[in-house]
Amino acid sequence: MIKFDNLKTQWNTDGYIIFPNFIDAVKIKKLRRICDRILEQIQARREANREFKDVTNIAYLTEIQYFQDDRLPLIELLEFIGSPQIVGILEKIAGEIPLFHNTQYFYQPKFASWEGDWHRDSQFDAPDVELEKIRMQEFTGVHFRVAFLTDDRLEYIPGSQKRWDTEIEFNIRKGRNPKFSNMPDRQRIHLKPGDACLFHAWGIHRGSYRIDKPRRTLDIIYGWGGKCYFTPPAMCFSQPSILDSLSEPARQFFVHFIETYRHAWE
Repeated sequence: MIKFDNLKTQWNTDGYIIFPNFIDAVKIKKLRRICDRILEQIQARREANREFKDVTNIAYLTEIQYFQDDRLPLIELLEFIGSPQIVGILEKIAGEIPLFHNTQYFYQPKFASWEGDWHRDSQFDAPDVELEKIRMQEFTGVHFRVAFLTDDRLEYIPGSQKRWDTEIEFNIRKGRNPKFSNMPDRQRIHLKPGDACLFHAWGIHRGSYRIDKPRRTLDIIYGWGGKCYFTPPAMCFSQPSILDSLSEPARQFFVHFIETYRHAWE
């Protein structure tokens, strides 16, 4: 059972929270089966098109194209994304209903291992430092990550979500070698199967990718404080009938998402 007493304090201080045993073995099996089926479709498509790039994650798992034969797994995935179990945590921290944004599924590389770049998600499509600083103040993006297998591939700089880079951090993140491993104060996040981790997307972090370590981790991206600077696609919600199949809490969560971005989609 999650205790909310010091949740916001820990979030404001560190920028990440680990929730041990967030889901049980039955839920792991069900969610992994859904995500692995999408992965199988993606890999089959890549092989057919002779695409040999070493990709380690899939985005937009809620696209209708992955559920042409059976929509029940899509509904199960949406129910988890919009569940009070997750959304309730985010509401406690944000003080408002969070917005859905995207999903990712992480898996191990096929051909080689490598270290990812140190970054803040706020820097994407923001080459100007002042623009990035504005984005960090206007909107909050977060990742809610659930491990189906043991996962220690994320490193995070605690507290970096609430301040700008130090000189050393900036020279690494924006320098010629953002893969530089000796980032000061880095903390490796260790997740066991069923554990979850919520972390602030504006905090300095990076992933690492190991061919010798199997990985299956579902990552759900949410936000609050207004619209994201990047408009997500409608995904499966271009079909209104999807909402009718959801429980009331999940339906209301996704109605908020749809109403927020409807005009941009039109």
